[in-house]
Amino acid sequence: MQTWRGGLVPAVVAMTAMLALVAPASGATSVYPSGGGEFSGGAEGWQATAAGCNVPLLCSASGGYEPGDGRPAGSLAADTDIDLNLLTLFESTVTLQSPDFKVGDGGASSLHLDRRFVSGSLVDLAPRLDYTAQLVDRTSGKVSTSIAESVDGGSGWNGEDGAATVAAGHTYAIVLTARTSSTVAGTGLLSGSTSARFDNVALTVGSGGANGGGGGDNGHGSGSSLAARVAELAPATLAGPATLKGQRLSVKARCPAKIGRACRISVLGLLNKRKPATAPRRVKVATGKTKRLVLKLKPRTKGKVAARKRLLFKVKVHAGNADATAFKRLRLLRR
Repeated sequence: MQTWRGGLVPAVVAMTAMLALVAPASGATSVYPSGGGEFSGGAEGWQATAAGCNVPLLCSASGGYEPGDGRPAGSLAADTDIDLNLLTLFESTVTLQSPDFKVGDGGASSLHLDRRFVSGSLVDLAPRLDYTAQLVDRTSGKVSTSIAESVDGGSGWNGEDGAATVAAGHTYAIVLTARTSSTVAGTGLLSGSTSARFDNVALTVGSGGANGGGGGDNGHGSGSSLAARVAELAPATLAGPATLKGQRLSVKARCPAKIGRACRISVLGLLNKRKPATAPRRVKVATGKTKRLVLKLKPRTKGKVAARKRLLFKVKVHAGNADATAFKRLRLLRR
């Protein structure tokens, strides 16, 4: 892998803005940044702007280009390497940033990525990936989060979509932040690496932000049924972190634009898959939109919830005639 070590690249990369693509005709779409984030021939101007670990002598982090892995081959990687002598929990953070790009048209858009989490030889430390995909408006200074997900253990390639809104003529950058942490302390007998990988990272502007792929089904890709989309995107309907204040727990529920219609979302906080920590809460969310839900803790669960760094949630999604259920862990903040 071609790597960029933390500290060798400035925290903010000054990149010359890419020329805007030709303004699309009505109903057309444009994909940014140039190259579409396929990474089949290189990193396409992406850089690691920060990389570090909480145990600097025994843990190191780096970001780079991985030519041998992707969807297809070629992806960005956020790697963590652990020394044999580690006797505690670790947490590393790698930030990957696209080159700046200027959009032609404005309006509703969709940010898409494919991600994979490789536990590698650190599987016994039960590593977890928490990542975000953000859109930074260089012109206005606004930063918006389109995708936020937690992944426990290793996983194969999986696609994620998030809603975004852009202003015509503004300059933007996409920023991926990958936090990798262990949930089991090291014993000093394990060493090795774990890696978060990202491919096909691109912003699609136009046609309501539908991600490219051609075909019918309202622009969501030929052969892609509503049921399949809802099942694939169910984990993405819940965005973290969750916030605990007194007896109330708040989370964000969103309806990914790729689903193509409004979502009815039910959320339940859990101590484990069989023990509810909150009462359920249901909400209707328009396509591409986000709402904040406030869940009430069940009696006698506040202490157990407050003691945790992350909490498990069960989310049920209904859109059209399709239903799906997913479980997702979110980072827990206290106020």
